Amino acid sequence: MKPLIVAVAALLVASGPGLAQSGGSTAPGLNSEAARSLADFQLFGPHRAFVVGGDGKASWWAGAGGIDPGNAVASAMRRCEERSKQGCVLHVVNNYTVTGRDWRSVVPARAADAPDIGRIRPEPYWSMRGPALANGLIVWSHGYMAGKNATDNPPQPWIGRFTRLGYDLYRFDREWIADWASDATALADAVRKARAMGYRRVLLAGQSAGAWVSLAALARGAPVDGVISIAAAHHGEVKKLSDTTRARSEWQHMLEAIKPGARIVLVNFAEDTYDVGGRMGDARTAFAKTGVSAEIVDDPPGFKGHGAGGDFTFARKFGPCIQAFIETGHKQEPC
Repeated sequence: MKPLIVAVAALLVASGPGLAQSGGSTAPGLNSEAARSLADFQLFGPHRAFVVGGDGKASWWAGAGGIDPGNAVASAMRRCEERSKQGCVLHVVNNYTVTGRDWRSVVPARAADAPDIGRIRPEPYWSMRGPALANGLIVWSHGYMAGKNATDNPPQPWIGRFTRLGYDLYRFDREWIADWASDATALADAVRKARAMGYRRVLLAGQSAGAWVSLAALARGAPVDGVISIAAAHHGEVKKLSDTTRARSEWQHMLEAIKPGARIVLVNFAEDTYDVGGRMGDARTAFAKTGVSAEIVDDPPGFKGHGAGGDFTFARKFGPCIQAFIETGHKQEPC
């Protein structure tokens, strides 16, 4: 793949990984507050948009769903226009610098030379470095609700911490989830192909059903460096289960099959209607026996419910320690 070079035109003298230059236009300058806002913006995942007002102040939106970044662009522009009377300029869409141009003519639906890797595909409207230049590959697997196609759901916001480090971002999308063994095997096979392509590090991350399939792929021998599991589940809401022992037993067997090697972050929230109970204790017991390196975040105060990992407050509070453990093995507060 040809790399898309990291740059932010005239916004900053130097920018870290995560923004691809898409032309030679000059952007309106940022004041120091807006420059800090850009740095913050880069820590969150797609779909996202960054807008600069005529006064040099910035507005942005991240984590928008949909088939393309249009919702993020509209929300960021509206936020800027409500505040600024001097006009607003769209500057960044996802990780492409567009600098006032029509973003749809600049940002491709698929990054150049970014192939499908088995059953995983590149994040739409997102630039990639490719295996030779990327620091690694992170694969997002979404949750699932019966009767709803979740393939347009965005990754949770904290994933931007890893794209900011230079990871390419791919997705493991499943419109219908019926064959868990097949899905987990396919994901493990895709990881092996990514390794063969030259990706130096590979991470799996997901929420709910996506977290479960990520752990299941690891249990099936996927050669990954880390797994981030947020509120793993796949049996449905507890109140609808006639027998909760099956869900608990399958969870235990999956954990017991995981061998040491990858670093694992498990996050579980209070009042999760998909949680049969006792699972984080199961994880501690299983990993103590096998020697798996794990960080277990169990019922963090202030966060409740199955979808709490998608909260921006969660990303700000726990993103740094999740990143630190997966990247270095260092355990830090509040994880």
